[in-house]
Amino acid sequence: MRNLFLLIMAIAGFSAQGQSDLLEIKSFGNNPGNLKMFLHEPPLAKQKKGLPLVVALHGCTQNAKVIAQESGWNDLADTYGFYVLYPQQRTMNNPSGCFNWFQDEDATKDKGEVASVWEMIDFAKDSLDIDTTRIFVYGLSAGAALSVALMADYPSLFNMGAILAGGPFMPGKNPFQAMSAMENPKDLSPQELTGYVVTQNPTYKGNYPRMIIMQGTEDKVVNEKNAYLLIKQWAPLLAADSAPTHIVNQFDNKTDITRKAYCNKAGKEQIIFYEVANLGHALMVAPSDTTITGGGRTGMFSIDKGFFSTYWIAKDMGLLSPPSSPH
Repeated sequence: MRNLFLLIMAIAGFSAQGQSDLLEIKSFGNNPGNLKMFLHEPPLAKQKKGLPLVVALHGCTQNAKVIAQESGWNDLADTYGFYVLYPQQRTMNNPSGCFNWFQDEDATKDKGEVASVWEMIDFAKDSLDIDTTRIFVYGLSAGAALSVALMADYPSLFNMGAILAGGPFMPGKNPFQAMSAMENPKDLSPQELTGYVVTQNPTYKGNYPRMIIMQGTEDKVVNEKNAYLLIKQWAPLLAADSAPTHIVNQFDNKTDITRKAYCNKAGKEQIIFYEVANLGHALMVAPSDTTITGGGRTGMFSIDKGFFSTYWIAKDMGLLSPPSSPH
């Protein structure tokens, strides 16, 4: 299977290059959520075995090509050696191109869109030489919300997830209730919040994936309170402190960025929260920064904040080798 897949990759190389180095995989499973699958293979895949995999989920009005270009994931993948898988929504599923994170039939374990993404990952595991202990998920906005659902539904699958302008996993809401919760979330107890996650796998006794959260304080689409509800939901699951263990103000010398780490008893960072002042509903990039910590592109929901958020997320995930000096 792997040799056949690599042959297909080689034959499709020129067309893949014309699509931001993305190759569309047209048949990867039953695809109950009717999604598209795109894959980026780094040059190092020809030299190294057991590479990590990042699953990157776009936001509304975006697609795989846009998120690949704006986030800069492919550039980092080529430099440090990991695969990037891009699920893509179809307009027939959602006219705005949003993943349907608010629908039970798409966010509940083994149903709809989450099941399609699981099939994509399973296909990649079967077809490529992937380190199955280093599979990560990353999402923006609606993609962030579906990423949380994936982490809740398939906790043993992911090492860590990055949630940019997302919220806690709360199934059982209709679209209007879900949007209302994003704009004006109600405060819920940790027990109620974690209960939504545990219900997906009531007999699960393993570890839950660690989490990175990035949230702007001026986001008018996803209220910042959602970030704190997300922390409240996942801290008990990760046996992490409910209050920040470590706080770094002016992280990376950026006045607006505060990095908060929530650790377990062993001192390991389980939740990392980048709280960003003066940031709305947008991805932070640094296209004019030509150093190792710069990259990404500006776009409709991507803003030059002088901070290449994807670099720091990849660093927190342990994907950068050799790692840069700690901040």
